[in-house]
Amino acid sequence: MKILDFLEKSIAVIGIIAFGGSVLPLMLTGGDPLAGDLESSGVTMFYGGVYLLLLGAIALRPAIAFQIPFASPALTMLIAFAFLTSLWSLFPDVTLRRSIAFLFTTVFGIWLGLRFRFPEIMRLIVVGLSALMFISFFMIVAMPDIGLDSAQHVGAWKGVFFQKNVTGRMMVWLILCLVWLDWQKEQSRWVTRPLMLLAMLLIVMSQSGTGLITSILVSVALLSTTFLRGSIRNFAPTMALLTALLVVMVTAGATFWYDVLYALGRDPTLTGRTVLWEHIVHSVWERPLQGYGYAAYWFGFNGPGASFTRDWGITSAHSGWLELTLDLGLVGVALVLAVLARLLFQGFFAARYGNGRPEAAWSFAVGCALLAVSVSESVFAERHSMNWVIATIAVVRLVQQSRWQRLLNDRAAEHARLHRHAPSGIGPAYAGRSRPLQAARS
Repeated sequence: MKILDFLEKSIAVIGIIAFGGSVLPLMLTGGDPLAGDLESSGVTMFYGGVYLLLLGAIALRPAIAFQIPFASPALTMLIAFAFLTSLWSLFPDVTLRRSIAFLFTTVFGIWLGLRFRFPEIMRLIVVGLSALMFISFFMIVAMPDIGLDSAQHVGAWKGVFFQKNVTGRMMVWLILCLVWLDWQKEQSRWVTRPLMLLAMLLIVMSQSGTGLITSILVSVALLSTTFLRGSIRNFAPTMALLTALLVVMVTAGATFWYDVLYALGRDPTLTGRTVLWEHIVHSVWERPLQGYGYAAYWFGFNGPGASFTRDWGITSAHSGWLELTLDLGLVGVALVLAVLARLLFQGFFAARYGNGRPEAAWSFAVGCALLAVSVSESVFAERHSMNWVIATIAVVRLVQQSRWQRLLNDRAAEHARLHRHAPSGIGPAYAGRSRPLQAARS
């Protein structure tokens, strides 16, 4: 069993590294890491091997295999709808192929959420993302043509990742898991805190303003749940303070947005995003309900986004909600909203009232991070992406926690019902009658 456990954990770490948004799949298959061709035959075979490892790990635990389709109804419907969009997709074969990648990405997150205990999941993510972090530092020093940005943000550290913003996002998830382990004392502080400092260094040097803000946000969101469990005397002032801080931040951002953007290294067009978004909004209105087919809008040089793909090299909307609407329409948006609402609302209330407070607090922090990052980056329903794997783990753990709580409540209700309908006084009355009978017999 120890060998089997080690094998499963090794597959988990391999999957985390493979879905980490790095150039390693290209480098391992002999491709050009600067070209970023993730659809090459070598990369396709690489991910095919990862799929086979995942299927093998699932086959080792048949009980988990039967749970996967029912782990989260919203996730299952989202996968099914992604495949369904191939019926009206601009490029049906592309949508079908990429829907398979989305399926395995989601199943990987579900498997992690079902198979391992929560502290184990945190450690596995830390191991995988820390490996990518150390490889990044190595490439920055030994292979600067790959490790440093030489295009738009010259000199920014991107390490082993395709782009500096991907570097920032992956380090955000690493920091969130490290903060949780440190908070719950599940790992030595001599391990977690140096890794946090290295991750923050990589975020700062990557010049990822979104990553820097989000890493602070998730840490505050996670640790602030400590104050949710107390009496109303402690809870009310804490919520009032957090609400006041949020109002101040929003007001300051709305008033000084120009200065804030420049302080974060962004121009008022958000590095050209506003021009891109204006074009996408027009496209969305042409197919608002069903979208253009999963991952089909940016394909090739003949699609509706061809001008941006050809001239700017853009292959995403750089907005989670716009990208989702292009791919899956308003149906997909509704399903992802259901997932996000569970993370935010169930995560918040479970952190205050539930038994599994630390897990729920982490899921709540994940929801906050996704909501923040989705403004300027595509993070929802991604294939081969740790962003979506993290979201999947968080929602699956909340669903399982909710089902377990309902089971406990049903058992308690059944026990109370049986106790209520049981004949009263049967024990003492029987005992009282037995003594005279024994005396008569003697």
